[in-house]
Amino acid sequence: MFDVSARPYVAGNELTFSVPVNKFISMVENMEESFLTTESWKKMKERLMH
Repeated sequence: MFDVSARPYVAGNELTFSVPVNKFISMVENMEESFLTTESWKKMKERLMH
């Protein structure tokens, strides 16, 4: 949600993005090999969840 005209409708701690469905499917299929499985991301995720 990078559109400044739409930001007032989204909470300050929320971020959205859009991709074509085929790209999203590819992203999900590759998730286990992505940055989301690194220790660095694990630390960031813990920080974001608190």
